[in-house]
Amino acid sequence: MSTVSGIQGRILEITVVGCSKLRDTELFSRQDPYVCFEYADSKFRTDGGRHPSFQEKFQIPLIEGLREINIIVRNSNTFSPDDFIGSGRVQLQKVLSQGYDDPSWPIQTRKLQ
Repeated sequence: MSTVSGIQGRILEITVVGCSKLRDTELFSRQDPYVCFEYADSKFRTDGGRHPSFQEKFQIPLIEGLREINIIVRNSNTFSPDDFIGSGRVQLQKVLSQGYDDPSWPIQTRKLQ
């Protein structure tokens, strides 16, 4: 296992492509999902959309020792708090060692502790 060092301040570019097979939280109206992700104290959010194909890019300055991004997918509501759809964690080891990582990641439909 190789170790990756010297990442402090380097820029990681993330493209949120879209979502598929999301749990529908709406009973009577159409779902309007968006993706939030957190890295250290930084929080990012895509714009919502009825057809979740975002193609949104974000640039994150990396911090030495932090190798995980938390992801939360929510449904936007107008008159009530946004609904939780799912969450997950993305490990950055492959992108840090190989320079890229482009798989799909499953999300859990219950909240992480």
